[in-house]
Amino acid sequence: MINIFRKIRHNLSSENKIGKYLLYASGEIILVVIGILIAIQLNSWKTETDENAEVLNDLNGLYAELNQDSERMDTLYAFYADKTNAIQRLLEYNDTSVQLSNHALGELFNSTLEYKKFSSKRSTYLSMISGGYINKIKDKDLINEIIKYYESPYLTWSTEIYGNISESIDYSQTELYHSNDGLIRLKRDNSIPNWTLTNDQYKSEYAKLIQSKWAIDILTNFLKQSNFIFSNLEMYKKLNDHLREEIKEYTINGIND
Repeated sequence: MINIFRKIRHNLSSENKIGKYLLYASGEIILVVIGILIAIQLNSWKTETDENAEVLNDLNGLYAELNQDSERMDTLYAFYADKTNAIQRLLEYNDTSVQLSNHALGELFNSTLEYKKFSSKRSTYLSMISGGYINKIKDKDLINEIIKYYESPYLTWSTEIYGNISESIDYSQTELYHSNDGLIRLKRDNSIPNWTLTNDQYKSEYAKLIQSKWAIDILTNFLKQSNFIFSNLEMYKKLNDHLREEIKEYTINGIND
């Protein structure tokens, strides 16, 4: 094809047909420009297609991790519901006619000292941020919702504070609590190899312990912090549910709009 164009150009030039030669040259230039523009457009379409595929893959990964977060929040809710129930039963124990054994009271009190922390699954989100693909999402409201969800630290903070309260308890402030009592529930995890502690009976007198200011202050602090955890769980769960719905709709309808 190139040789044909060259032959035509040579014939026009040799025959001194300047007008026709200029017209032909202009046409040739236009064809070259059109070819370049087509190549650029095709490359642009390919780039956009590749980016859309990467965004779709990332959003599917994000959706899967949001599902995991939702399941962990359900587990966290049940865990702290048990803690809250134990705290309230202990604080109200002296006002009820129900009598519990020392072991039962020990189970309730020591269960309140346990905690779980929350952190969202962030690997896909961080990958989208570092790779710049989050900005390839065409729905800017969806971008803002994703960032809001992953940059909201309140649920993580509230569970960490509960853990900090538990870890900062000064057991030297009371003679009513026997330190080995905290190991009985630990033993049940069976995660420590060659466990040799065999005691499974609580030594503290919990009917007296839970009436002490030391215990009441601890339980009250736990109860207050549990309230923050539940508030943040409710808020974060709504964000999670809404974000999953938005991602699902976008991946079905919006990615090629």
